[in-house]
Amino acid sequence: MLRKAVHILACLAPLCCSAQADLSGTVTDAKSGAALPEVAVFMPELHIGVRTDSMGHLLLHVPQPGRFTVQFTLTGRESRFADIDVSDKPITLDMAMRASHMELQEVDIVGAQLNAPRETSRKVEVMSVQEMRERGSFNLTDAVAKLPGVSQLTTGVGISKPVIRGLYGNRVQVNTFGQRFDNQQWQDEHGLGLSDLGIDRVEVIMGPAALQYGSDAIGGVVNVIEEKPAPVGTTEQNVHLGLMSNTLGGSLSYGIKKSTAKMWWRLDAGADSHADYNSGGDVRVLNSRFAMYNAKASVGWRKGRWTTANSAQISFSQFGFVFDTLARSIDDARASRSFSGPHHQVLFGILSSENTYYGDRTKWKVNAGWIANQRQEQEGGNKVSLDMLLNSGSALVQATTTTSATGSWTNGISLLYQNNTNLGSRIIVADATTLEGSIYSYYRQRLSRAVLEGGVRFDDRAITTVETLDLNPPSATIQPFNKTWTVFNGSAGVAWDPVEQLTIKANLSSGYRSANLAELSSNGLHEGTERYEIGDPDLRLERDLGAELGFTWEWQEQVTLSVTAYRNQFYDYIYLAPTGTEYVGFAIYRFLQTDALLHGGEGTIDLHPKALNKFDATVSYSLLQANKSDGTPLPFIPANRFTAELKFSPTQRLWFRGGVVNVAAQDRPATFETATPAYTLLNLYAGTELKWNGNPFTLSAFCTNLTDRKYVDHLSRFKYFNLYDIGRNVGISLSLTF
Repeated sequence: MLRKAVHILACLAPLCCSAQADLSGTVTDAKSGAALPEVAVFMPELHIGVRTDSMGHLLLHVPQPGRFTVQFTLTGRESRFADIDVSDKPITLDMAMRASHMELQEVDIVGAQLNAPRETSRKVEVMSVQEMRERGSFNLTDAVAKLPGVSQLTTGVGISKPVIRGLYGNRVQVNTFGQRFDNQQWQDEHGLGLSDLGIDRVEVIMGPAALQYGSDAIGGVVNVIEEKPAPVGTTEQNVHLGLMSNTLGGSLSYGIKKSTAKMWWRLDAGADSHADYNSGGDVRVLNSRFAMYNAKASVGWRKGRWTTANSAQISFSQFGFVFDTLARSIDDARASRSFSGPHHQVLFGILSSENTYYGDRTKWKVNAGWIANQRQEQEGGNKVSLDMLLNSGSALVQATTTTSATGSWTNGISLLYQNNTNLGSRIIVADATTLEGSIYSYYRQRLSRAVLEGGVRFDDRAITTVETLDLNPPSATIQPFNKTWTVFNGSAGVAWDPVEQLTIKANLSSGYRSANLAELSSNGLHEGTERYEIGDPDLRLERDLGAELGFTWEWQEQVTLSVTAYRNQFYDYIYLAPTGTEYVGFAIYRFLQTDALLHGGEGTIDLHPKALNKFDATVSYSLLQANKSDGTPLPFIPANRFTAELKFSPTQRLWFRGGVVNVAAQDRPATFETATPAYTLLNLYAGTELKWNGNPFTLSAFCTNLTDRKYVDHLSRFKYFNLYDIGRNVGISLSLTF
């Protein structure tokens, strides 16, 4: 009996005790061979990292075996990436880094896969939190809307949602803490409502990504990536202050984080407060004020072969209603932040647990989370009219098996549960429950100069509505229903480096989404638009087949050219159209379907000539055309956009930048839209990195819309009220890490 017990324990030993190894090496300059101190060496999957010492040496204890990606980042240097296989033997990894004027690059996160930027077939655009603040962004959507191919649908400066290549709302999936984030985005004036508190960057995956993310990723994905833990053995604190002249407001945040060899944690808290904005010509836009309050906490640890990261966030936001104040005046002060008038009110909480177990050949991921989102509308007098509570729960189980030294096979199951409940007197959509289950399989093979990847996914999705107050009276057209959709999707792509200076990417992917609750069940007045909207429970699945081809070419570290062309063929595209009839004076609109084609491209040129090594220039252009099958234009399509910036860096820690943004006229509006004239904006930026008591201190200043130009973007909902977008805005951003 004792002998059998000893034998069982011997078999279990590999599961309880994991091999550990030390990663060491030296980071140097690629030209001179000089040591590079303060290089951030980070392993994203294990949430551990260190900085090189004054001699460029690194020493990082890796607590478990497996295949991992290591990234090396340092301001002014090209980010480098390396894959290592960890067993019980020490690993030596020396790295040479080239000078670079590009933004720091991190691993791209596509689905649950982490890859070096050149090793994924998808086009991924990135905006770091530092760049967001330097450019005076009001929120995450406002920040990423400056990327090529990305725009925003706005209701003033506080309410906005991302638009990727002309697609928005439930066609763009947003993920935070590894979970799908749903903020009732089917409504035009429902913004994303996420701040930059405690994040590292935002990644935008262009094109359909159903294989990795399931439904609602038909147009692309916005991934909010949380900040890295502190380097092992350290404690870091950060204070950030941002001020803006136009809204007489700004933001204030504080964060603290600590890491040990086996555990890490962090706490963040912040507030944003803004008064009404002024449009061009110093005209106050009444009740466009907004405020956001956020807090986050995360804790993670490593035990044997198991790594876990657990997070929580709570957020409360308020946004004024502009359209309800057009017919009356407000006599409050210019800097007033009172929400006694009509306003939105959004409260949400997030709980998340992300877990990874590293076997000898298979890596298991088990993630789960819950998001509760309550949205209220108060129409004055502290009376709540609209009150919706959306609860979302998700779970993921995924296994990635190493098939060879350069190949991996991933299989997974994901589940989604959502429940929408109306608690107020005004009803827009029905009480409903959504269930979704998915299984998928994905294979990735690295060759000597190329990466091949592809897979398939099966989804089963069901939406059930129940009788909801006045939305479904006996005589109403829309009655409670139970709908189920079953669909297969796939994706295949290649990232090819025929030479070191050239990367070619190609991808073919399909996507889908079912109609949202508004499109299926609405039956009433859509506030703020004077439309009476009627849904259709028989709407078919919206399908998309997207093709993308692009390349990035670098010439002698002086010119970087990136060009991407895409084509998205939609089947049964869902859109809203007027019927030509009225109900008690309001125009009646219905949701219809048609095939549609969206095609276009993005191009960027980065110039950093050696003869003018203190200057850098960036030029980009985004173009898009979107038509129904009959040749008429789709609604809410952004105009083509040209941007150019010139940066001057007299020293390594001081820079100045000037930019111009030219947006073409959108003279092909949809049926119920109006054409929008072209406009040009001038922007100025400056920044410096200093030391305060030996701690890094960053100060930046910005002036957007320098000439105080009167303009309105085609995707601004305010243009229907003859209101212009924001005028000149001067501000500063200060950040201290200690």
